[in-house]
Amino acid sequence: MNVKISTVIIGSIDIDVDALKKIEGVTVFKVTDRKSCDEIIGQVSDNDVVFIISDGREVYYAEKFFARIMPLKIFLVTEAQAADNKNLRDVLIQLPAQNFNQKAYEVTNMINDMVNVEGLVGLDFADVKSVLKNSGQAVATIGEGKNLDETVNNALEGHDIKSSRAVLINFKATKDAASMAEFESAIEKIKSSVNKNAEIIWGLTVDESFGDKVKVAVIATKFI
Repeated sequence: MNVKISTVIIGSIDIDVDALKKIEGVTVFKVTDRKSCDEIIGQVSDNDVVFIISDGREVYYAEKFFARIMPLKIFLVTEAQAADNKNLRDVLIQLPAQNFNQKAYEVTNMINDMVNVEGLVGLDFADVKSVLKNSGQAVATIGEGKNLDETVNNALEGHDIKSSRAVLINFKATKDAASMAEFESAIEKIKSSVNKNAEIIWGLTVDESFGDKVKVAVIATKFI
């Protein structure tokens, strides 16, 4: 399935538009005023996923406009103080302001990988949507290392996700980086860091350019 994804940038937030445009299959729009917002809504209404990037002060403004569209709406923000209306969005991911550009790119790219890149263990868009739809606040993290233990440790370090009840996980590595049993063991390690009844959905994307490197993307949500 070719999942249609757009990224909409709201307001004056400083974001590297050119980097986002390099993600294959992702269309990028910039909202400058109400008229441009109305026009963009018309263009993204038939998409499957819409990323909406803004700082916290503009989230409520963005939510009011984008509540009219049906795609899965993922808000990426630097601050969440103005984002308390959970009826208008599906998921809100708060990212650190100091490297917001890089993190916004990584989160957009990781979800695009999950749903649009064929994997050895595939993630179905319906599964991804079931986890993220109406899930509220989420934690998104990426870990990288020379083996699975190091990779998972780097992803989990500094993140409290023990009350999460739904987790999306996607590994990226060469075909021979680890056995399936080793990947399943890594999944168990992540599983032990969340609610014991959490729904875990995972995938594995093969990228032969990775050499001895292993990468994992984790999105934890539906917090108690």
